[in-house]
Amino acid sequence: MPRSPAADLAPLIKLLQAGATPTRATTELSRVLAIWTADLKDDGEQLQERLSGLAEQMATGIEEMHEGIAAASDKGKPTLRRILATHEAVLDEVRMAQRAA
Repeated sequence: MPRSPAADLAPLIKLLQAGATPTRATTELSRVLAIWTADLKDDGEQLQERLSGLAEQMATGIEEMHEGIAAASDKGKPTLRRILATHEAVLDEVRMAQRAA
């Protein structure tokens, strides 16, 4: 049975929601990229579509967090900034993977 991209991403999404460190999240992304690259070794177009979709989701989430940080109280900002840094690190890794694929 083929793997589901959503199932592959579920652990990464949990890390992002939990506010994991950028290093931990990008390590998980590397695991997902290895799976996708192996599964789609003969279908570069499909790999690019997955990466583009993930990049778009990450960019949208980051934009929303920037808005949230601007509206947040001082007490909430450090946590939101850490979460934002993690999302931005993952997006950077996705973009590097897109260029490499």
